[in-house]
Amino acid sequence: MNAPKHQFAEMYPQLGKGPVSTESAVSKEFFEQEREKIFRHQWFALLKRDSDIPNPGDYFVREIEIIGVSVLVIRGDDGQVRAFHNVCTHRGNRLVHDELGCTTGMQCDFHGWTFNRQGELAYVTDEEQFYGLDKAAMGMPTIHLDSWRGFLFVNFDETPRETLEVAMGEFNQDLAPFEFEGLECIGRYRYDVDANWKTTMNAFQEGYHVAFVHKRSAPDAFTGNDNPYCHIPKIKLQENGNQSLAVPGAPDHKLSPTEELAFKFGSTFTQGVGNTEACPGTWQGEAENWGFDLNIIFPFSRINVGAGWCYVDAFWPIAQDKTIYELAYYFPKPIKPSQMISQEFSKIVLRDLSREDLSTNEVTHAALMAGSIKNIYLSDQEVAVRHLYKTVTDRVNGS
Repeated sequence: MNAPKHQFAEMYPQLGKGPVSTESAVSKEFFEQEREKIFRHQWFALLKRDSDIPNPGDYFVREIEIIGVSVLVIRGDDGQVRAFHNVCTHRGNRLVHDELGCTTGMQCDFHGWTFNRQGELAYVTDEEQFYGLDKAAMGMPTIHLDSWRGFLFVNFDETPRETLEVAMGEFNQDLAPFEFEGLECIGRYRYDVDANWKTTMNAFQEGYHVAFVHKRSAPDAFTGNDNPYCHIPKIKLQENGNQSLAVPGAPDHKLSPTEELAFKFGSTFTQGVGNTEACPGTWQGEAENWGFDLNIIFPFSRINVGAGWCYVDAFWPIAQDKTIYELAYYFPKPIKPSQMISQEFSKIVLRDLSREDLSTNEVTHAALMAGSIKNIYLSDQEVAVRHLYKTVTDRVNGS
């Protein structure tokens, strides 16, 4: 199943074929341009579903370090989910310090101002000492929040340049048949990486590395005699920077005893070609030996889907040389202990694969910072990497 030679260069000639400069991965000035021209205006996937906070008062806090904002997302008494700047409108103190929980309201630990679950200022201590304080106008500052198929996103523009639906592009149609409803989070991981966000993300945008980086954890799950270098059979690159890649499985992959047991009890991440159930809303019907899909939401979030599961992740830019990689796994709610065993197996497999994907990032970034190489050279199978660099550069340059 080796891919046709140079098929993606023919599909996307506007991306070119030449070397790609490393400057955008090492320049502090370029990173600041990314912050101002891209990050401040994009919809951020929070890697949470609205079903993760089902009850009034349920909340979570997300630190968006690239913007310098602490976000509180909470379900109000009216059932609506809202996002706020996690600050007291008195003098700017942080209101909520826990990452998640359930609360009857938010009380500032500086002077005791209290806000209700709709973000409204409900009580001011020693209020008579203030001068005509208008509590109705002093609720927690709101942040634009929207959901896509249950996944929560925020945007920090005063008026977003585009709706979330527009930002999702062709995913609105392509992923419409996929059943996200009923999936629950079974685990989360976070990694701090001393590398640029694009360098970090690049390791997850192609299959060329699989035979080498994953040779211990998944030696034949995605590569085999007919596809030794994990050629990606289908790629869709959208004009807005979004990407979709069909990752193949290996038809000659033989399940280990542990894999076989896990697969017996439910969907697993490495279950072998031909064992997957029908999975509408994916490349399954078009990609030979389909395994799962990687769906990248520009600039740095993903909603990745397979038969009976999905995982969402993000490559959060912190600085020009620092990234936080975070991922969350969603599977159907287990009914029996045996299904929990199957899901735990997949969770650990995905954890190990992700750690391996990250294993080369820091030394690669160090080499780029040292100026050891000035360009990277990309094959046709690395076209998604090329697409990311071009989209970012075009946005920064105003193209």
